[in-house]
Amino acid sequence: MKNLKERIIEISSYLQKLMDPAVFPEVQEAVERKDKHLLLRICRKIKIPEIYVSNIASVVFSVEPTQKWPNPA
Repeated sequence: MKNLKERIIEISSYLQKLMDPAVFPEVQEAVERKDKHLLLRICRKIKIPEIYVSNIASVVFSVEPTQKWPNPA
């Protein structure tokens, strides 16, 4: 069984794959439409293991496209 650090590293690398220019427009469309089925197809297309797809979807859909970070005081 993989430890937490190994799983985080793997999930991070799969999130990076979503930034690939070949699939990023599709990912962006899926997020804008909140289309989980499209994101699932994209994940399968770039061979993200099924065990990580739900984690990937949670992360991708939880971050707002126009996320604003607080300014340090």
